Amino acid sequence: MRLFIIAAALLLSACVAVEDTPVTATPDIPSGGASSNQRDQTASRPPDGGHKASKPLSPDRLIGQNQERLIRLLGVPSFKRRDPPAEVWRYRDQSCLLDLYLYPPKGSGAAGSLQVTFIEARTPQGPSTPVANCLNTLRNKFITKATS
Repeated sequence: MRLFIIAAALLLSACVAVEDTPVTATPDIPSGGASSNQRDQTASRPPDGGHKASKPLSPDRLIGQNQERLIRLLGVPSFKRRDPPAEVWRYRDQSCLLDLYLYPPKGSGAAGSLQVTFIEARTPQGPSTPVANCLNTLRNKFITKATS
């Protein structure tokens, strides 16, 4: 059984795109120190400091991210579905749909605290498509929209 798990992990890791450089995102807002208006301005600011071109974002970087962080990286989702204790956030473009599945952290009783645990992407017609391509298409669209 252990050999099967190791073999499966190796096969899955071969499917993941490798990222040479880490992705830089906006720093966290200090708790209690920022006004509502400052938080709104920070959330709408592009994550790369205003540059139109951004470094590719690996799907692995989204795993474990909370709702606030997702909004900073990708903007507000076009669709949200709540199925307690989970939420599904969908980001959409004419070329793809990106579904992010958020659940409470393991061992956490916090009702409002959700993290990305799974990601999938597909074309509007239904067939799956590479998550990294869809993610970066949507992220670049968000950055371009935020800087224009």
